[in-house]
Amino acid sequence: RSRVKQALQGPGGGGGAGPARGPLGLHLPPAMAGRNLGAGPEAGGAEPGRRLGPGMETGPGMDGGLGVEGVPGPGPARRRFYTCRCFYTDNIFLEEFRLHVSRATPVQELRAMLRNKGCKTEEQFEGVQAKIDGEVQRRRSLGRASVERAAIISARYKPLNPAVYVLQESFLAPEFRAIVAYCRSEDADFEGLLDRIQSLPAQRVYSLPVFTLDFCAQLLEELDNFQRSGLPAGRPNTMNNHGVLLNELGFDERFVTTLREDYLHPITSILYPDCGGLGLDSHKAFVVKYATHQDRDLSFHYDNAEVTLNLSLGKDFSDGNLYFGDMRQVRLRS
Repeated sequence: RSRVKQALQGPGGGGGAGPARGPLGLHLPPAMAGRNLGAGPEAGGAEPGRRLGPGMETGPGMDGGLGVEGVPGPGPARRRFYTCRCFYTDNIFLEEFRLHVSRATPVQELRAMLRNKGCKTEEQFEGVQAKIDGEVQRRRSLGRASVERAAIISARYKPLNPAVYVLQESFLAPEFRAIVAYCRSEDADFEGLLDRIQSLPAQRVYSLPVFTLDFCAQLLEELDNFQRSGLPAGRPNTMNNHGVLLNELGFDERFVTTLREDYLHPITSILYPDCGGLGLDSHKAFVVKYATHQDRDLSFHYDNAEVTLNLSLGKDFSDGNLYFGDMRQVRLRS
């Protein structure tokens, strides 16, 4: 199953959407000082907004399809992650038509879809096919390109605050630590967890605090510092041009992996036992930046994940919206 999503920027500034893969979402709620910590959209306004989105996936698939065992950088040996086969064929975004297509779609069916979107001539259609083929090749080279960028960053970038690269309990909101403690207890169950988090109108989407405001500010300072360095940064996905893949900065092993295994897994095991929440073994974490003259929205899309966690890290912002569409059943190809 998967869920369609769209993020829109309002007139006041940037909006944000999750990297959200798959059928499920954890949404984090507005916190003090007008900062939204949680699942959703959001970021932007007078100050550029950013959203951190560790997408968590189980089984043979990692959102983004990097499919590499590790990247250069500090910390212990990297673990093997997995890439879903469908990453190389499905969910290819054609920006000029605001449409997602599959490389496996029969030619006549693809022609009909594009004709309804204004693709009328044979030359236009051949151009679209070339773009699809180019995107498939780009995705197949992502792992190698990411490793190369990570090596450059590791050699040349001097972190502003090295402490933010290692997850500490002090970074986590007290409410989040209490929720995790409950989920680790022997008497934890679904109803008890729902009493501790907020259920949102969308099916199986929930809101809860995760990080403290102080940590969010420190992380944004680190990301701003990296942006000023001018070092190469990979695109988070095919729809966003501004952001950074956190694994390339060195956040994976001692931050995101710890967050996924030690803190998110107890929660997802209770919320999503039927959709992969019992065995999260891979992730992709990235930050997307929304601003008035940069990325302003994110088209409707399906995420390549079992569980998604969206975190809004924006500074001062307004009018960001995140829309969750209906669930759908997707037949698995052998």
